[in-house]
Amino acid sequence: MKAMIALILAALPAAASEHEVAAYGHILKDCYATAADAEARAACMGAMATECMDDQDGGHTTLGMTYCLNAEATVWDGFLNAEYGATRDWAKAADADEAVHFPELAARADKLRAAQRAWIAFRDAECALAYAEWGSGSMRNIAHADCVMQMTAERAIALRGKREMFE
Repeated sequence: MKAMIALILAALPAAASEHEVAAYGHILKDCYATAADAEARAACMGAMATECMDDQDGGHTTLGMTYCLNAEATVWDGFLNAEYGATRDWAKAADADEAVHFPELAARADKLRAAQRAWIAFRDAECALAYAEWGSGSMRNIAHADCVMQMTAERAIALRGKREMFE
C-alpha cells in the first residue's frame, strides 16, 4: 500500500500536461512579471489554475482541477528555480565581500542551500499529509496539487524577498 501511494504521489506533478501550461501559463507569467512587490506576487497565486478550470471542459471535475493546479505548480516551480538561482548568486557574492573581513560569517550560500533542501523535504511531507488527510476521498488529489502549488509559490516569493531586502 505504501508503495502504491508513493507511486501516485510521484506521478501527480507529471499530471500537469504541457497543454495547460502552454495555454494558461502566460496568465501567471504576466502577473508575476508585473507584480511590484511580494503582496502583488502573492495575489497571482491561483489565477492561472482558476482560468484553466473555468475555461476547460471538465475543468471543475476532480481530474480537471488537479491538472490545472499541477500546471500552475509547474510554472511556479520555474519561478522557484529562477529565484533560488538568483538568490544563490546574491548569497555567493555577499559571502565573497564578507569573507574579506569576516570569513567565519560568510555562510549565506551554504545556509541557503541547507534551508532549501530542508524546505523541499518539508513541502513534500506537508503535501503528502494534505493528500493523506482525505483518505480514500477524491479530494486528496486536489488537496495535494493545491498544497504543492501554494507552497512552491510562497517559497519563490520568499526567496525573491530575501534579495529585495538588501537592494
